[in-house]
Amino acid sequence: MTAIGIPIPRDKPFDVVGVGQNAVDHLCSLAQFPTFNSKQQMTSYAWQPGGQVATALVALQRWGCRTAYIGSFGDDAAGQLSRRSLAEEGVDLTGALQRAGTANQMAVILVDQRSGERTVLVHRPDELTVRPKEILSDLVRSARVLHLDGYDLEAALAAAAWAREAGVAVVVDIDMRHGPVERLLALSDAAIVSEQFARDLTGEADPESALGRLAAASGSPVVAITLGVRGVVARAGGTTLHVPSFPVQCVDATGAGDVFHAGFIYGMLREWSLERALRFANAAAALKCTRSGGRPGIPSVAEAEDLAVS
Repeated sequence: MTAIGIPIPRDKPFDVVGVGQNAVDHLCSLAQFPTFNSKQQMTSYAWQPGGQVATALVALQRWGCRTAYIGSFGDDAAGQLSRRSLAEEGVDLTGALQRAGTANQMAVILVDQRSGERTVLVHRPDELTVRPKEILSDLVRSARVLHLDGYDLEAALAAAAWAREAGVAVVVDIDMRHGPVERLLALSDAAIVSEQFARDLTGEADPESALGRLAAASGSPVVAITLGVRGVVARAGGTTLHVPSFPVQCVDATGAGDVFHAGFIYGMLREWSLERALRFANAAAALKCTRSGGRPGIPSVAEAEDLAVS
């Protein structure tokens, strides 16, 4: 059985297992982006759980998928909030870790109200790094799809290798270059990366040129570059496909990429065509941008499908 040209196993305990980051976001909305050496009032402030893989799993869990998270939490108030938020959503935490005496990963997110675009400042203590020996390999093998962000690269590489041995499809979300991630791309079935990462990796400013070099470097059956308001460009089977975004009034782009990846994985699980999966992912990400916050902005499947077919 194939979905988007990628084999997806059946009869697994989990639809998606994610290995990667969780965080707590300090969401700061501003009337305009601050200038250097200045002070200004925020128009609103919120403290919310987030993180690339964690937020994607929350979206998939809300959409009816069975999910499990592998990653580390600090034992401070932020770590307790982040862990509790996943547990309350129904994400399985059997493979999660907690670091004693360590602060959780956090992000300060500055949202420009004029455009809804945001700047993210991240702090992640080294003590949160997950090592390969800490990952439950049987949990990885129990998934239909493995979702990785690659920040703890050696752990991600080990998980991807176990997944490939077990026939589990591997999806990789990379937004920044951190170490020799080419090794991880080579183990992926679907590599969906940011425009910034693609440019940094390939040296190509043109997305389609970067896509060609990314496809050659990774060997992944599906490669894609997300382009924000310009949509997404993807390649599979030697064919390049550009799927435009949906025009919306952007309030806050926080979490849009995470929701996009969730939407793509949802399409894989539903055995949709590549174009339909990308349209659904674009629609889900666009609707998320109309609402403040990463997880509060996750739309329903029905909302995303309605926009995707409009």
